[in-house]
Amino acid sequence: LKLPPLGSGWVFHPMQRTMRVCSSCYLAQLAVALLGICFPTACHGVRLNIRGANATNAATQGPRQMRPPRIYFLFLAVDKVSNLDVWNAFFDNAAPDRYRAYVHCKLPQCNAMVASSKIQAVPTVPSYYCTDLVSPMHQVMAHAMSSDSADPTHYADKFAFVSDSTLPAKPFSEIYSILSSRRGSDFCVFPSDEWADIPSSNGGIEMAVKHHQWITLERAHAEMAGALWVTGKLHDFMTRFRMNQAQYTWSNNSFADGRNFGCLDEFWHMAAVYGTLHHTDAASVQHVQLALFTGTPLQISAAAGWQGECDTFVIWSKYLHLPGNNPFKRLYSALDHESLPHGGNLARPGWWDKLSTKGMNAIRNSDFLFVRKFVDNPKLADGTNFGEAYIRLVLH
Repeated sequence: LKLPPLGSGWVFHPMQRTMRVCSSCYLAQLAVALLGICFPTACHGVRLNIRGANATNAATQGPRQMRPPRIYFLFLAVDKVSNLDVWNAFFDNAAPDRYRAYVHCKLPQCNAMVASSKIQAVPTVPSYYCTDLVSPMHQVMAHAMSSDSADPTHYADKFAFVSDSTLPAKPFSEIYSILSSRRGSDFCVFPSDEWADIPSSNGGIEMAVKHHQWITLERAHAEMAGALWVTGKLHDFMTRFRMNQAQYTWSNNSFADGRNFGCLDEFWHMAAVYGTLHHTDAASVQHVQLALFTGTPLQISAAAGWQGECDTFVIWSKYLHLPGNNPFKRLYSALDHESLPHGGNLARPGWWDKLSTKGMNAIRNSDFLFVRKFVDNPKLADGTNFGEAYIRLVLH
């Protein structure tokens, strides 16, 4: 089976002013993940065993399922998982067959910290900030699949990536209900100013959509991404799109300007699963229908704001008050003064070191499933025990 060339899955139809995924290209790529390929060297000691019989659509799979859908919580950590007591309480309320929780730790002290927790550490692989955080993402996801290889899979399984500074914004039962019943993968797509572009070989420009690292993948997409990473798909993305080679300033980072900024983990999964955009006309408004993309269609225009499905709240100060559909602004506006997070900067998102019980209620009532970034053991503005209050108000 030969993979289509980079980006060939997205086709522009000028008469319709829309775009759609070329079905033969998309299915060809998807087949790679579903043919039962096994890569013995895929993940440093973890055998990635992908079984195609259990990764097709709901209509053919549903009646044969032998277990309920499962949510795989995939943590990426450096030296610890902050506020681990909250996460342990979160998983205490979960049925054991409804979830798995794994963490990729960069440093040994993180492995020691989670040893007696609900989160299981996987073997560490080399990673490099910005240029390659996809390798640990692949490692923890491949390990999750391999560890459950003796069980039947479910088409509605979800693989949710979680940072070491994240907290759940809902009880387990609500997160499980939302993710297991919602078909598709959740990509939180940045405003289009942040997308990457290069000249297209056949005219126009080729674009790559930028999204948050903290995505939630449908099982079929997770298996596809795992298979494609092993083949070397888009390992050259940072070079190909000339990422971070221009001097960055706030005022001149704009849509289709050839100035590309960001990290591999903010582009790779969507570009691998759906391809890049070819023959894009930067002066027009286009729409693309994406299979199993929560929030489809995707708008391609200079005015496009937040799109897709943003499971995790995070503050990027530049876009916090962006007009239009802005879930980040809605939660931020609901916070009391004591709960406002630090704003961060152009390169780093904002963070919390203090929160009130009112702020906790605002998080609980928001549309988000997860919130970040929290320091370990934040201050409770109107009390003494942050963990106890958060567990009581948010997780119950």
